[in-house]
Amino acid sequence: MEVTALTWIVAILGLLIMGILASLQFVAVLRPRTEWTIENVYGGTPDGTDPTAYFAFNQGYAWADSFLWAPLQVAGSIGMLLGERWGFLLALAASIPYVYTAIPIFIWDRDMGFRENTLFYWLIVWGMFPAYGILEGVYAFVRLID
Repeated sequence: MEVTALTWIVAILGLLIMGILASLQFVAVLRPRTEWTIENVYGGTPDGTDPTAYFAFNQGYAWADSFLWAPLQVAGSIGMLLGERWGFLLALAASIPYVYTAIPIFIWDRDMGFRENTLFYWLIVWGMFPAYGILEGVYAFVRLID
């Protein structure tokens, strides 16, 4: 498959976004209950809710992101840059969690009081994930049916 400028943009964005997310989540896998992880990865505080539920929710995402989603995204991005059809297929599969996980996190942030009515929150903290997921999913799908 032809590697276009848009392929490079989508693939590199995927590697950057997932690189940051996976790095933070891997720290959460290694050090799940440290103050730094709570403050910089999870957000909020376990004292604001049931601590068992708080850590279970956040650690579940940390493990899934580190060992399932990140490798899928990295393989998809590399495959797209190599012009391989399987790369676009993996990128399409990797696009789904960007949108899917945004929904429970949106509800969690709302109900736990973590959500902020700031441009930074809506564009960076929460919004970039579903926006990128839609971009990657649509792009990979269009390229696959082309």
